[in-house]
Amino acid sequence: MLETTPPPTRPVRLRGLAPDGADTSGRRMLVGLADGTVPDPPAARTLALPPATSWLPGLVVCETSFDAALTLTPGVVFGGWIACLVDHFAGLVMLSAIPDGTGFLTAGLSVDYHAPLLPGPVRIETVLTSCSTRRAVAEVRFAQNGTRACTGTVEQIIHRTTGRQTERGTCATAN
Repeated sequence: MLETTPPPTRPVRLRGLAPDGADTSGRRMLVGLADGTVPDPPAARTLALPPATSWLPGLVVCETSFDAALTLTPGVVFGGWIACLVDHFAGLVMLSAIPDGTGFLTAGLSVDYHAPLLPGPVRIETVLTSCSTRRAVAEVRFAQNGTRACTGTVEQIIHRTTGRQTERGTCATAN
Protein backbone atom coordinates (compact mmCIF):
# COMPACT_ATOMS: atom_id res chain seq x y z
CA MET A 1 0.00 0.00 0.00
CA LEU A 2 1.29 3.47 -0.86
CA GLU A 3 1.80 5.93 1.93
CA THR A 4 -0.25 9.07 2.01
CA THR A 5 1.43 12.44 2.01
CA PRO A 6 1.84 13.81 5.53
CA PRO A 7 0.98 17.45 6.13
CA PRO A 8 3.89 19.75 5.26
CA THR A 9 6.13 20.85 8.05
CA ARG A 10 8.42 23.82 7.94
CA PRO A 11 12.07 22.82 8.28
CA VAL A 12 13.85 23.90 11.43
CA ARG A 13 17.49 24.24 12.48
CA LEU A 14 18.97 24.50 9.00
CA ARG A 15 22.22 26.46 8.62
CA GLY A 16 23.04 29.03 5.99
CA LEU A 17 19.47 30.27 5.52
CA ALA A 18 18.25 33.82 5.41
CA PRO A 19 16.37 34.73 8.62
CA ASP A 20 12.60 34.14 8.48
CA GLY A 21 11.66 37.81 8.13
CA ALA A 22 14.50 38.79 5.79
CA ASP A 23 13.52 40.63 2.61
CA THR A 24 15.67 38.72 0.09
CA SER A 25 15.69 38.97 -3.69
CA GLY A 26 14.64 35.30 -3.91
CA ARG A 27 11.62 35.85 -1.69
CA ARG A 28 10.67 38.99 -3.62
CA MET A 29 10.90 36.92 -6.80
CA LEU A 30 8.56 34.25 -5.36
CA VAL A 31 6.03 36.93 -4.38
CA GLY A 32 6.30 38.54 -7.83
CA LEU A 33 5.86 35.24 -9.65
CA ALA A 34 2.77 34.49 -7.56
CA ASP A 35 1.13 37.90 -8.08
CA GLY A 36 2.20 38.30 -11.71
CA THR A 37 4.45 41.33 -11.20
CA VAL A 38 7.54 39.30 -12.15
CA PRO A 39 7.40 37.50 -15.51
CA ASP A 40 8.06 33.78 -15.60
CA PRO A 41 11.60 32.93 -16.68
CA PRO A 42 11.76 31.84 -20.36
CA ALA A 43 12.25 28.15 -19.50
CA ALA A 44 9.23 28.19 -17.16
CA ARG A 45 7.06 29.56 -19.98
CA THR A 46 8.44 27.15 -22.59
CA LEU A 47 8.09 24.08 -20.36
CA ALA A 48 4.74 25.16 -18.84
CA LEU A 49 6.12 24.93 -15.29
CA PRO A 50 3.47 25.78 -12.69
CA PRO A 51 4.20 28.40 -10.01
CA ALA A 52 4.21 27.88 -6.27
CA THR A 53 0.78 28.53 -4.75
CA SER A 54 2.15 29.06 -1.23
CA TRP A 55 5.49 29.09 0.52
CA LEU A 56 7.38 29.65 3.75
CA PRO A 57 11.16 29.78 4.06
CA GLY A 58 12.26 26.21 3.28
CA LEU A 59 8.80 25.02 2.15
CA VAL A 60 7.04 25.45 -1.21
CA VAL A 61 3.59 24.09 -2.10
CA CYS A 62 1.91 23.93 -5.50
CA GLU A 63 -1.70 22.92 -6.11
CA THR A 64 -2.05 22.40 -9.85
CA SER A 65 -3.61 20.15 -12.45
CA PHE A 66 -1.75 18.12 -15.05
CA ASP A 67 -3.15 18.40 -18.56
CA ALA A 68 -3.68 15.35 -20.79
CA ALA A 69 -1.31 17.01 -23.29
CA LEU A 70 1.53 16.10 -20.89
CA THR A 71 1.11 12.35 -21.42
CA LEU A 72 3.50 10.16 -23.39
CA THR A 73 2.22 6.73 -22.44
CA PRO A 74 -1.56 7.04 -22.91
CA GLY A 75 -3.10 8.36 -19.72
CA VAL A 76 0.19 8.78 -17.81
CA VAL A 77 2.07 12.07 -17.40
CA PHE A 78 5.53 11.98 -19.02
CA GLY A 79 8.15 11.10 -16.39
CA GLY A 80 10.76 13.39 -17.94
CA TRP A 81 8.47 16.36 -17.38
CA ILE A 82 7.98 15.24 -13.77
CA ALA A 83 11.79 15.20 -13.36
CA CYS A 84 11.86 18.74 -14.76
CA LEU A 85 9.27 19.77 -12.15
CA VAL A 86 11.42 18.22 -9.42
CA ASP A 87 14.34 20.47 -10.41
CA HIS A 88 12.02 23.50 -10.81
CA PHE A 89 10.46 23.21 -7.35
CA ALA A 90 13.83 22.50 -5.74
CA GLY A 91 14.95 25.81 -7.25
CA LEU A 92 11.88 27.61 -5.90
CA VAL A 93 12.46 26.28 -2.38
CA MET A 94 16.04 27.52 -2.61
CA LEU A 95 14.76 30.99 -3.54
CA SER A 96 12.64 30.90 -0.38
CA ALA A 97 15.62 30.16 1.81
CA ILE A 98 19.01 31.41 0.68
CA PRO A 99 20.35 34.82 1.68
CA ASP A 100 21.19 37.55 -0.80
CA GLY A 101 24.69 37.24 -2.21
CA THR A 102 24.36 33.50 -2.80
CA GLY A 103 23.27 31.41 -5.74
CA PHE A 104 22.82 27.73 -6.37
CA LEU A 105 23.30 25.05 -9.01
CA THR A 106 21.79 21.58 -9.23
CA ALA A 107 24.48 19.00 -8.47
CA GLY A 108 22.31 15.88 -8.46
CA LEU A 109 18.72 14.85 -9.02
CA SER A 110 16.90 11.58 -8.46
CA VAL A 111 13.26 10.69 -8.95
CA ASP A 112 11.39 7.70 -7.52
CA TYR A 113 8.01 6.93 -9.06
CA HIS A 114 5.67 5.13 -6.66
CA ALA A 115 2.52 5.27 -8.80
CA PRO A 116 1.66 6.71 -12.22
CA LEU A 117 0.87 10.42 -12.21
CA LEU A 118 -2.31 10.95 -14.19
CA PRO A 119 -3.83 14.02 -15.79
CA GLY A 120 -5.80 15.87 -13.14
CA PRO A 121 -5.24 17.58 -9.77
CA VAL A 122 -1.90 17.14 -8.05
CA ARG A 123 -0.25 18.57 -4.96
CA ILE A 124 3.48 19.20 -5.00
CA GLU A 125 5.26 19.85 -1.68
CA THR A 126 8.92 20.76 -1.57
CA VAL A 127 10.86 20.83 1.69
CA LEU A 128 14.46 21.82 2.26
CA THR A 129 15.64 18.81 4.26
CA SER A 130 19.22 19.90 4.89
CA CYS A 131 21.22 23.04 4.33
CA SER A 132 24.67 24.35 5.11
CA THR A 133 26.49 27.35 3.72
CA ARG A 134 27.68 25.26 0.74
CA ARG A 135 25.15 22.49 0.12
CA ALA A 136 21.42 21.93 0.39
CA VAL A 137 19.06 19.02 -0.23
CA ALA A 138 15.41 19.41 -1.18
CA GLU A 139 12.73 16.73 -1.26
CA VAL A 140 9.88 17.16 -3.74
CA ARG A 141 6.73 15.09 -3.14
CA PHE A 142 3.88 14.64 -5.62
CA ALA A 143 0.49 13.41 -4.38
CA GLN A 144 -2.76 12.65 -6.17
CA ASN A 145 -5.96 11.76 -4.37
CA GLY A 146 -4.07 11.68 -1.06
CA THR A 147 -1.54 9.10 -2.29
CA ARG A 148 2.15 9.82 -2.77
CA ALA A 149 2.91 9.15 -6.42
CA CYS A 150 6.46 10.42 -6.75
CA THR A 151 9.38 11.63 -4.64
CA GLY A 152 12.33 13.58 -6.00
CA THR A 153 15.54 14.54 -4.25
CA VAL A 154 17.77 17.35 -5.44
CA GLU A 155 21.20 18.28 -4.16
CA GLN A 156 22.09 21.94 -4.66
CA ILE A 157 25.54 23.48 -4.43
CA ILE A 158 25.41 26.95 -2.88
CA HIS A 159 27.93 29.55 -3.99
CA ARG A 160 28.61 33.20 -3.34
CA THR A 161 27.54 35.62 -6.04
CA THR A 162 28.58 38.90 -4.46
CA GLY A 163 31.59 40.26 -6.30
CA ARG A 164 31.97 37.22 -8.58
CA GLN A 165 32.09 37.62 -12.33
CA THR A 166 31.46 35.14 -15.11
CA GLU A 167 32.31 35.47 -18.78
CA ARG A 168 28.81 36.86 -19.31
CA GLY A 169 28.81 39.26 -16.35
CA THR A 170 27.71 39.16 -12.76
CA CYS A 171 26.38 35.85 -11.46
CA ALA A 172 22.63 35.67 -10.96
CA THR A 173 21.20 34.95 -7.52
CA ALA A 174 19.64 31.70 -8.70
CA ASN A 175 19.73 29.24 -11.57
